[in-house]
Amino acid sequence: MTDSSLMTQTSEIRSPETLRSGTQPYDVSPRRSRFRALLDPASTIPTYVGLAVALAGFVLMAIGWAKVAGLVDVWRQMPYLLSAGLPGLGLVMTGLVVVNVSARRQDAAARARQTAMLAEALRDLQRTLDR
Repeated sequence: MTDSSLMTQTSEIRSPETLRSGTQPYDVSPRRSRFRALLDPASTIPTYVGLAVALAGFVLMAIGWAKVAGLVDVWRQMPYLLSAGLPGLGLVMTGLVVVNVSARRQDAAARARQTAMLAEALRDLQRTLDR
């Protein structure tokens, strides 16, 4: 192997852009598991899970209301209220909390990325000014 062929092989592997950004030209990282993707702060999966839970709660409340609407006696309505209405309300509230927490985590992840980019830009500026 000549020096020029060795030079082109190493330049293909590590260009200055990849060295500066810290990324690899080829994906050598192990596959991310689905569980890790779920826990990633920037993931939208928890938002969709929260919406599904809230929707299930609304469906449960609608089923309970449909059963209660046909009954006149309160004592006959109570089982439907306790078995469908209140758990449905709980699912709606739980789903909305999951959506809220997920949105806050996504905002925090975006803010952290922006802060890191700003810090890198300030370091580059400082290096330029020091020259």
